[in-house]
Amino acid sequence: MTDILKYYTLEEKKILEDCTLCPRKCHKNRLNGERGFCNLDADINIALICLHKGEEPILSREKGVCNVFFSHCNCQCVFCQNHKISNNSLEPKNLYPTVGSVVTEIEKILQKSENILGFVSPTHQIPAMNVIIRELHKRNIYPKIVYNSNGYDNPEVLKSLENVVDIYLPDFKYISEDLSLKFSKTKDYGEKTLLAIKEMYRQKGSSILTDKDDKIESGLIIRHLLLPNYLEESKKVLDTIAWDISTAVTLSIMSQYTPPFVLPFEELNTKTTKEEYAELVDFFYELGFYKGFLQDTSSQETCLPDFDNNRFINQNPT
Repeated sequence: MTDILKYYTLEEKKILEDCTLCPRKCHKNRLNGERGFCNLDADINIALICLHKGEEPILSREKGVCNVFFSHCNCQCVFCQNHKISNNSLEPKNLYPTVGSVVTEIEKILQKSENILGFVSPTHQIPAMNVIIRELHKRNIYPKIVYNSNGYDNPEVLKSLENVVDIYLPDFKYISEDLSLKFSKTKDYGEKTLLAIKEMYRQKGSSILTDKDDKIESGLIIRHLLLPNYLEESKKVLDTIAWDISTAVTLSIMSQYTPPFVLPFEELNTKTTKEEYAELVDFFYELGFYKGFLQDTSSQETCLPDFDNNRFINQNPT
């Protein structure tokens, strides 16, 4: 265990004693070492901190984003490109021995970046995320904060982040319960993710705010990854966003899917085709969306993590 326990507030300790950070609400006492679905205790559990140039252009710009990748996840997507760190059956990676070493590494990478700090898979590690942000502020470091999640978040917890997070970057993977359960072990993913994104939308609205240099200040960008052979499911997701949230929000339609290894679902053991992606983009415009980031299918080869060597091969932003 690192020294993070001494950094938690009383409220954060209370949360970790009866964990309901995500919609699973496991009610485990993580301070005492109990582990729920995410299989994590109360430690910081960071698998990688790196400079990432593969986010949406408004985030990465020229210098890139400092991303903090937390270990494990509250979903278990069979096709996850981060499976080497997100697989809950594995022991969590934790590369940093103290909170101070985490903050020092972030400070070093932020100096090379666009002064944007992204937390990847933060849902089950929000108390640790808050500790890092507070410690950066003590050093007079105030980056823009990106909350980069799978979308399966607890709206009540998100409310506590209203004055903490600058940019929300959630996934919206599926609507159908059968696919959510089949691919992510999360039957109610669509229902809960819609509620979470509605809360993000309440906080940030549909406008992306920028400063005089066009650097992002605040906003919401909803990501959707098109899976091969599931074009109709993707259309359902976009349709839900259009009707239940707004066609004025910014979407990021991703074509980068590639199987991370041989999967037990044959339809996923291929790449998304240009034809599938083009049809989804046409549907995006048909629904009335007009703000979005599109991605070339070459991203299937370049947006790849390399957690064995503590780096990210991602020099081809959307």
